[in-house]
Amino acid sequence: MAEYEEPSAADRPVNVADPVLEADLERVLKDVPRGALALCGIAVLLMLLAWLAVYFGVFLPRGPIS
Repeated sequence: MAEYEEPSAADRPVNVADPVLEADLERVLKDVPRGALALCGIAVLLMLLAWLAVYFGVFLPRGPIS
């Protein structure tokens, strides 16, 4: 492995992330999954509506395959 003359950016305190309190982390993570679930639900609903539009608009008017 090569040795570098430049120090790591993490050696300087200005480049290191601020400490996060556990209570703050739990508060934020409690709300995140609800938003992701809502976004996923909306995406699935839109895909279902698009599929139904294609089914009723394209497949049914053509009639059965014989």
